[in-house]
Amino acid sequence: MTPLVNALACLVALGVASLLWKPKSSFYRNAALLAGFLLFSCLYTYLGSETFDLKYLEPQLEHYPLRMLMLCLCLSTTSLTLYRRRYLVLAQGLWCWVELFGGIALYYRGFDVAWIRIAALAGITLGSTFLSRISKEMEFCLMVFWIAIWVFF
Repeated sequence: MTPLVNALACLVALGVASLLWKPKSSFYRNAALLAGFLLFSCLYTYLGSETFDLKYLEPQLEHYPLRMLMLCLCLSTTSLTLYRRRYLVLAQGLWCWVELFGGIALYYRGFDVAWIRIAALAGITLGSTFLSRISKEMEFCLMVFWIAIWVFF
């Protein structure tokens, strides 16, 4: 993936994250939005890769749609009003889990694992566990950190 396509995926995740967890939204609406976003991210991964043949699709992109979904979930937790820290740590833990097991699957195919990304996610997940209250400034710092992990690592 080129950096432009990667940054555009981050913007799409930000857009979908703003639509999640509205005060009067139902469980079915949120579930349909997440499922639709996962299908869209699969299509986006296919069209954003450098090859358009499924037989030659890069193995590094196999867990890219799940990574997009986890970024979206992390970004959407900043709009929650109740139990924000709990869901924030859960979303970060899920993202770290996807990165770890996706990296292990790629390692068995002969590719390098992105240990820096996994270590950064694990560190921020552990650090977020000890936050007593998440202020607006801390939300902004977390969002910048997540976007930095997405774009640079």
